[in-house]
Amino acid sequence: MPSVLGLMERREARGRQDLESWTEDLDQAQAKVDAARERVERARVGREELASVLAEENAVDTPVSVPSGGGVVTAVGSSGLGAGHGERPPVWRPGTGEEVLSGLYREVFAAVVAASGPVNGVELTRAVGRDADTKNEVEKIRHRAYVLERRGWLVRAKDGRFTPAPAPGAAGRGVSPASAERLRPGDETA
Repeated sequence: MPSVLGLMERREARGRQDLESWTEDLDQAQAKVDAARERVERARVGREELASVLAEENAVDTPVSVPSGGGVVTAVGSSGLGAGHGERPPVWRPGTGEEVLSGLYREVFAAVVAASGPVNGVELTRAVGRDADTKNEVEKIRHRAYVLERRGWLVRAKDGRFTPAPAPGAAGRGVSPASAERLRPGDETA
């Protein structure tokens, strides 16, 4: 019959082996965690640098051509390499102007406001200076318009064309929510 002390020594030895094995696994896992943390930090710094560069690029305003019933109207929008990489637009609220929009969202909104009537994705793509013959470009612009619609800036008709959303209290007056605060009593819009 083995001694109780001998059994306890063997149990302790197995426990030490398990502890060493788990400690080794823990050290490997910690090394992986540290490497992942380093990658996240590098990506964060890179993203912040890129956002800074894009913000500087977006600070330059250039004219954007907008088709409107056979003629061309000019809207002002931001351009540059970073156009379109702005933050998602906020939900429109009374008193919110289009200056809160950034990047391609601002360009798309300006194009819809400047157009003489409802515009579709292809027209919007041309209006912001993108290649409307490339389906991917049209879809990028259409996506921005959908986001603006969901956030209350635009209205989409059943045929898929976009118009500025009427401001609360100004429904039917043909004004965009972002320009509603500029209206004075007695002003009429087309």
